[in-house]
Amino acid sequence: MIRAFLMSSLRLYRKCRSAFWSRVFKYQCLKTGEHVGVSCFCRISSQAEVTVGDYFHSNGLKVTGGGSVQIGRHFHSGQNCKIMLGSHDYDGGEAIPYGRANVSKHVEIGDFVWFGTDVSVCGNVRIGNGAVVAMGSVVVKDVPDYAIVGGNPARVIKYRDIDHYDRLLREGKYN
Repeated sequence: MIRAFLMSSLRLYRKCRSAFWSRVFKYQCLKTGEHVGVSCFCRISSQAEVTVGDYFHSNGLKVTGGGSVQIGRHFHSGQNCKIMLGSHDYDGGEAIPYGRANVSKHVEIGDFVWFGTDVSVCGNVRIGNGAVVAMGSVVVKDVPDYAIVGGNPARVIKYRDIDHYDRLLREGKYN
């Protein structure tokens, strides 16, 4: 009896926490789609313009620097994922190691993309539709559609079964 009460209370707490953090996340974004779910605090830099599509779910996302992030539909991420947009001007700056000016960057993430835990993404990259980024990966260049990437820097490990992926897409079977 006590166990059932505690489990029920825990589920209610988690649901309320998720609703709160989802609202905070939506407030930080430029635009969000329907069914945005965030399980813990997601920090978005005040210089970043973030738009997310429908069915976005994150267990922790941090967007730093200046620039823009565009995330497609049905995005899922593990804990402690980071997107680093802008950087200091180290090539044309007035001082070493870098100048005062900031360089803005853009990140585009396609539909049905899944990030594992501790993924880091550097600016000016595109992650294609259906891509899977393995935990701990550091993405520094574009990821093709349907690719499964991992490592530092992230490299293509293999590709998803595109026929299977397309069949599930046609049947509308997605999380």
